[in-house]
Amino acid sequence: MSVLLNSRFSVARQWPVALLLLALLSFGASWLANTYWQLPGTNPLYPSAARLQKLVNQAAITAGREANQVALASQPPAAASFRQLLTQCAYPTFVAIDSQLVAWSASGPAPTATELADTVSERLSQTAMGEFLTVRRRRGHVVVLAYVPLARRYGISNRYLREGAEPTLLQGMEVQVRATPVQPGETHGLVAALVDTQGRYLFSVVQLPGNALTGRILPLLLLVLGIGFYTAGWLGLAYYWWQSGHVALAIVVLASTPVALRLALLYLGLPYAWLEIPLFDPRIYAVSGWAPSLGDLLLNGLLAALLAGLLVMVSRHYQLPARAQRAPAGSWGVPALLGLLLTVAALHSYYSSAFSNNQLSLDITQSMQVSGFRLVLLLAVLLHTAAFAAGFYLWTELLAPDLRRLPRRPLLVGGTLIALLLLAQGVLLHESLLLLPGMTVLCLLLMRSGKLEKRATQGGPRYLLLLLWLSLASAVGAVALYEQFERQLLLDKQRLASNLLVDNDLQGEFLLGQRLRQLATDPIIMRLLTSTPARTEALRRRIERQYLRTYFDKYEESIDLFDPSGRPIGGEADDTLTFDQTRLRLSRTATTTDQAGVYLLKSDNSFSSRRYVAVIPITQPAPGGIGPPAPAGTILLTLSLKQLASYSVLPELLVDQKFFQPGLATDLSYAGYAQGRLVYSEGDFDYANDLPRQLLHDQRLFTNGLIISDFHHLAMRDASGRRVVVVTTSTYSLADWFSNFSFQLLLNMLMWLLAGGAYLLARRGDQGLQLNFSARIQLLLNLGIIVPLLVVSVATASQVISGYRRDLRRTYERRGHIALESLLRRRDQLTDSTARPVLTALARNVAALTETDLNLYDAHGQLLVSSQPLIFEAGLLGPLLNPQAVVDLRERGLSRTLLTEQAGSLSFSSLYLPVRAASADGPAGPIQGYVGIPFFDSQKELDNKLTELFTTIVNIFTLMFLVFLGLAVVATRQLTAPLKLLTQRLKRTTLTGQNEVLDYRSNDDEIGLLVSEYNGMLGKLEASKRELATQEKEAAWREMARQVAHEIKNPLTPMKLSLQYLQKAIAEHRPNAEALIGRIAETLITQIDVLADIATSFSTFTNLPTMRPARLDVVAVLRHCADLFRQNDGDEHGALHLHLPADGTFTVFADESLLVRTFNNLLLNAKQAVPPGRAPRQEISLQASGADKVLITIADNGAGIAEEVRDHVFRPNFTTKAGGSGIGLAVARRGIESAGGRIWFESEVDIGTTFFIELPLAG
Repeated sequence: MSVLLNSRFSVARQWPVALLLLALLSFGASWLANTYWQLPGTNPLYPSAARLQKLVNQAAITAGREANQVALASQPPAAASFRQLLTQCAYPTFVAIDSQLVAWSASGPAPTATELADTVSERLSQTAMGEFLTVRRRRGHVVVLAYVPLARRYGISNRYLREGAEPTLLQGMEVQVRATPVQPGETHGLVAALVDTQGRYLFSVVQLPGNALTGRILPLLLLVLGIGFYTAGWLGLAYYWWQSGHVALAIVVLASTPVALRLALLYLGLPYAWLEIPLFDPRIYAVSGWAPSLGDLLLNGLLAALLAGLLVMVSRHYQLPARAQRAPAGSWGVPALLGLLLTVAALHSYYSSAFSNNQLSLDITQSMQVSGFRLVLLLAVLLHTAAFAAGFYLWTELLAPDLRRLPRRPLLVGGTLIALLLLAQGVLLHESLLLLPGMTVLCLLLMRSGKLEKRATQGGPRYLLLLLWLSLASAVGAVALYEQFERQLLLDKQRLASNLLVDNDLQGEFLLGQRLRQLATDPIIMRLLTSTPARTEALRRRIERQYLRTYFDKYEESIDLFDPSGRPIGGEADDTLTFDQTRLRLSRTATTTDQAGVYLLKSDNSFSSRRYVAVIPITQPAPGGIGPPAPAGTILLTLSLKQLASYSVLPELLVDQKFFQPGLATDLSYAGYAQGRLVYSEGDFDYANDLPRQLLHDQRLFTNGLIISDFHHLAMRDASGRRVVVVTTSTYSLADWFSNFSFQLLLNMLMWLLAGGAYLLARRGDQGLQLNFSARIQLLLNLGIIVPLLVVSVATASQVISGYRRDLRRTYERRGHIALESLLRRRDQLTDSTARPVLTALARNVAALTETDLNLYDAHGQLLVSSQPLIFEAGLLGPLLNPQAVVDLRERGLSRTLLTEQAGSLSFSSLYLPVRAASADGPAGPIQGYVGIPFFDSQKELDNKLTELFTTIVNIFTLMFLVFLGLAVVATRQLTAPLKLLTQRLKRTTLTGQNEVLDYRSNDDEIGLLVSEYNGMLGKLEASKRELATQEKEAAWREMARQVAHEIKNPLTPMKLSLQYLQKAIAEHRPNAEALIGRIAETLITQIDVLADIATSFSTFTNLPTMRPARLDVVAVLRHCADLFRQNDGDEHGALHLHLPADGTFTVFADESLLVRTFNNLLLNAKQAVPPGRAPRQEISLQASGADKVLITIADNGAGIAEEVRDHVFRPNFTTKAGGSGIGLAVARRGIESAGGRIWFESEVDIGTTFFIELPLAG
């Protein structure tokens, strides 16, 4: 057997070592694989050229098949149907008859005349909307073009316009499309040339540098495999050491192994250094060196949860709560309280760090946008919160004993005052260092008032205590979110105020000077300007696309053209000043800049939008090439900084992310003061009446701002000190804080419920969920509350959302009809090709009037003008009317239609209305054009409404849940109080003492019936007790009679023999009869004394007094007996050693006289059991046994009790001493058992005996 055990332990040691060796090999192989893939020429194209070719061919075949079907269905006299195209075509499909576009399934990209006239069946098309594979099919006069989207390339990059925002064929492949064959050495990436189904060259695909997926999967897989082997190996070693008894070593291994692995990954920057996984991309999320990415934050959360679980296991193994309960007052409680406060501070620090990244916010009052990254951040925060909540619980277990020792009422009153003072000061001073301890003290008071600290150390359901600490963690998280909001708001206000105070855009001036020099020498610009007639629209479009993109997206541009004589060029000539007149007007406010030809326009109001004007003279070569260049005209470019528009997301959509400054809030207001006088204001706030001017001299307004009437104001001065800008937003309300608190609390509760459910499922074979009666009542009450609340919340949210959508639709239709009425007065211009400039001005005026964006289409559905032409020029929207709008307005005859459209990842609503010609019979004439009104802010408005709704519902749900949870706890205690009283009485019910009946206020309910039955059972118990006492008395008398008879027979026999001998001596007249009579008389007297002792002993046992149990401190009783023993028997050599708690009290419910007699008997027996020649030594100790019992130990170093007599020790009249009566231990046992305890002993011959007495503590 020993050989088998040794072999098992040997195997247990060997397999973890083997796993660690495999981990080392996996790490090495991973490093070698990564090094190999970094060598030049070793990276294969991913995906392979064959896969790319197959993908393109399949798409071309599908598009060609659909195009053939459409061409056949559109043959005259049949007409192409928009509805058919929408239902049958997977790709954007366009139908043209005799080079005239007649139907389409998407608004873009619109085919050009060249593409319609082309005869190639498959060709690459590069448009403003991206790269497309154009598949062409022709049937007679019908030409069908299907555009297969290959890649979308936005000239603008922001949160709406990113790679992958719209589905394409090559989406996520990190490749670039080239129209022409790539020559060797032209690019560093690998190249795949793709051909069409006929074998002709289509385009080339170039692998982009830094491709995340190129060959790096193998190193990552080997790394993950090594981590698995490493973890399993160390876990195996830890398990072996734990089973071997080296618990401390196993705990160190379990803690250090994941920490070391995590530090190594952080130091090496893995896995992002090898594989550019977006989850580990620091550009998306980075807050500190410990969390350089979102994935690292998630790994930290898993590590924190693991370490927290390990701490719980250590606490259970070493029984730290039991040690804290036995320790002197304050020795564990004070450090535990400090540890709890430090843990709360650490949690706040973590939250502040995790929420400091402004790209991903968990503040539901600001945004409810759901994304994968946001969900990962939420999971990481929940894992960290769970770890800190476990820490709170462990500190509570150590703090609970000292908390219970404090007087309840003074603690609650004094603690409440301290907590309220800290919270009030923290709120007024905006100082979290005061809020955190205030919230912690408040939680401790709630725990003490609800007696939840008992659950921390005495078992039972612990979910209420866990809920309390989750509430504290959620409150701390809400505070951290508020502080982050305040910090970010302060920075944004300072940035906005600084921007308003600065006149010059130095970077813009420098870039504009460069662009002007390039524009002046652009031959295409010169050719367009000098053509007859001048192609003004094409000229403006080239200037906007080629020279005013990226940085100048945040400016609104105005381009005026003049001929060499200074006359304006274009249809607006009658309404435009000459160049000399314009220059004279601008010279009054223009100031020069460092760039030639660039001027800054000053205005009377120094806080108005920044404006620049640039003059670009265009020259052309002299006729014949002889002489100086001749003037070709002049371009006057005016740039105005766009105003903040809280009603639209369009500025953000059209501006690159690195140049866009986000708005602070929808209720943003700002004002400008010059020398203390209000000269400019923007927004809804009334600065003239609601902001006293004397506050401009308050220094606090320029540091952290001032809060006045629920508004936060921050000001900034310029360098001269004469101009001041004040930025105002609404304050972060208590309702906002409570919304974040509620959201985090509900999510934390949900995570713990899921974790608990998973744990119960994993252990369903061992045991079910153990809940006591109170927990079951609370669980059922909570379910009865939560389920209706959920149903009502969902129903309410559904109704309110439907109402929001209806209101938004009505609002959009009302604004659309206003715009339509404004356009109907000049509807004839829709068909006048020469009135395009006037139509453009009309569209802009109507858009400004209705605070909307406006697109005008002709009767064929092609775009005429737009108030935001950059949207179409950037390829965000196609230049054709939405085909669904054509179906609704033309084919179905609707008067309006509201459709959902997409620009990048931005979803928005667009309202389309037909513009009909005036008719003598009524307003319903033929359609002359269409009006499209895109509401880019529609999703934003709906999101804001949904955010308000969601936060309101969450607040109500959480508040109702907490209120009803408190009521459920109170109701449970009210319902179970009689049961607890009944339980205590049942524990004290005895056959020897006096039992008291229960007095319950009602006998009609179930508990009253139970109490009545209990009282009835007490009566029956009394009768049974009397009968049992009679039977026991009779049995005792029979046993006593037997023992008395046996004991009397022993002295009677020698007495009889002595008397018979004396009788014989007298009869025989012996001479020594008198002497014999005296000797026999002495013998008889001795035996009579023995009989008297026997009678006295039995009289003592049968005449024990009636027990009178009461609450008493067993420590004091034991100390009194020991002191009495020392005084009577002496203790000069320290023979008796007493080990009692220094200041602890253990209250029991027993008869004091019986306890004193029991202790005295045991101490006397211990003294007398020591054989002669051995120094006596008695050890007396008292300690807690579990949570509700006390254990008393009395040990001696006597001769011990022989094995054959141990079963008779507690029998009456049994003794091993020559002069003993055998009654003492029987009396001791009777006294202990009458108090509900038990007594037993352990003995070793010639070493000593230890008696154990266990008594229940009084409730």
